[in-house]
Amino acid sequence: MCMATDLQSPLEGRLRPWRLALVIALGSWLILAGTAPRMPIVWDEGYYLLRTDPVVAWFHLLFDFGNPDGGLSALSSRVIREYWLFTNRFEGHPAWFAIPIAVSKALLSGTLSPLTAARLGPITVFSLACGAVAFRLKQDYGAIAAWVAPIALLTLPRMFSDAHFAALDGQVTAWWLLLWAADSSVQRGTRTGCTVGVLLGLTWATKFSGWFATLPVALSRAITRDAEQRRELLVLVPVAFLTFYAVNPPLWHAPRAAMAEHVRLNLGRPDLNFFGAGPSRLPGPSAGKPRPSISVRDYLSGSMREDSRQPYPPWYNTVAWLLLVTPIPTLVLGLVGLRDCVGKRSPIHDHARPSSFSLPLHWATLMVVRALPGAPWYDGVRLFLPAFGFWCVLAGIGAQRLCQVDSRRQGHIRHQRLVRVALTASLAGSALNLGRYYPQTLSHYSFLVGGLRGATGLGMTPTYWWDALDEDVLDWLNSHTEPGASVAFSENSDANLSLLREWGRLRTAVTDPTWGIRFKWYVLQNRSGLLSSGDRTLIRSETPAFVKYAGHHPQGIPADLRVPLILVFSYEQYQRAVLAGDLK
Repeated sequence: MCMATDLQSPLEGRLRPWRLALVIALGSWLILAGTAPRMPIVWDEGYYLLRTDPVVAWFHLLFDFGNPDGGLSALSSRVIREYWLFTNRFEGHPAWFAIPIAVSKALLSGTLSPLTAARLGPITVFSLACGAVAFRLKQDYGAIAAWVAPIALLTLPRMFSDAHFAALDGQVTAWWLLLWAADSSVQRGTRTGCTVGVLLGLTWATKFSGWFATLPVALSRAITRDAEQRRELLVLVPVAFLTFYAVNPPLWHAPRAAMAEHVRLNLGRPDLNFFGAGPSRLPGPSAGKPRPSISVRDYLSGSMREDSRQPYPPWYNTVAWLLLVTPIPTLVLGLVGLRDCVGKRSPIHDHARPSSFSLPLHWATLMVVRALPGAPWYDGVRLFLPAFGFWCVLAGIGAQRLCQVDSRRQGHIRHQRLVRVALTASLAGSALNLGRYYPQTLSHYSFLVGGLRGATGLGMTPTYWWDALDEDVLDWLNSHTEPGASVAFSENSDANLSLLREWGRLRTAVTDPTWGIRFKWYVLQNRSGLLSSGDRTLIRSETPAFVKYAGHHPQGIPADLRVPLILVFSYEQYQRAVLAGDLK
């Protein structure tokens, strides 16, 4: 271990790696489960919740032998297609991510609210990943790394948000971290190959971007001198494909055709153009011209509009996002950890740690892929969220490295104590800052750019996934809308609004502002890239009846958070914008 005995003994002596992993997994679960009820439903979650209802029904059908479609008949092609709306349907998301959601919904919907019940499955997966990270770092580096990395994961605000949602991004991050933890074991052989293969298959089966996890797994083996580690590829690759097949029921009856459709749906989306797939030219008069790269000035000034006709973000956008949204302590510790891992001896030497080399590869994979021309650019960091998960692991290693000191040096005990106090204070500060944004932690920006207000001044979007539509807003709309009156939204998921009304959290009727029907309030999400000219006119020239800021602050909104996330305008204010010819 790299720390002196007097610093590590309280942790090293009392908690063995598996016990520490259990403590951290349980603690993570309690934190995430306890904060889940106040996290608003976000865009896409509603669609996923509705599409997992048939999955729950299918599992019941599987054991309903009195039903003509039950028992073994539930495995038929017709029934699978009717109940599993994934993999080769709609946008092509694989089916595995829906199973933890469906299981927790089936077990807990009668006890907890439907949204919280659905989220506890993904929360459990993410908590297990935190425990696995702690286990691996405790074995390979020490107790400080094992504690700091999970804390960094939970105090990185955007990671904290996605860890809750009944969606894909938090889950693919969790499975990828679990994959790395298993793949970094010093124990080699068939058992390790099978474990890594199963986790790799589950990572593929959670989100299409999970296929990129294959790159670091294969590359780390391709350059090693360990022949047994290379031979593991002969085991883990077939196991990964079998796992992917097993947890994707739409593949069971026609695997080749269904897989071809799965790939086509994912690579043929209008917002994606990897390696020439999908639309690669500007429509209309600009057809035939490649989409230009966007300058940093345009990128940060907000002139990049969120539609498929706009230029690609610059190649360095992933590094920019890393600086923009990572808390400063985690950012600094990650840099120290990255330097430590990159500076280690290559794994071609027999005594090198597998984790010290593979970790930078796992972190860099989506950082590079997301920077390629054709990569989608919307919704902040969620499309390459696993990279931030691995940065938090690097932060744990960085913390361990800072605590490392030669015990022969004079004053080493004082040095250790000062570093420990500084680490504790910085991580506590990150946790307090997380609390300032909660539950709108998707709106977080680092103090490095002045927080939310400073980033918005640079042109970054304050909010994007309707996570500001929380109890504050819903309670205000319910209490300020008379019976029979309706509310219009600037843009939202019909599934989310339908569920909010079904659950009784939104008690007003909902109308589309373009239908020409009078409504009481116009609820505007301050998502910069989707604001129409009329929306901008409303924000600029009208005083909203209600404004939602990040977090809950009874004593006043802090200066760095004084950026509206949701603004509510009256019908008359909306009409003035229409008459001015601004609203489209």
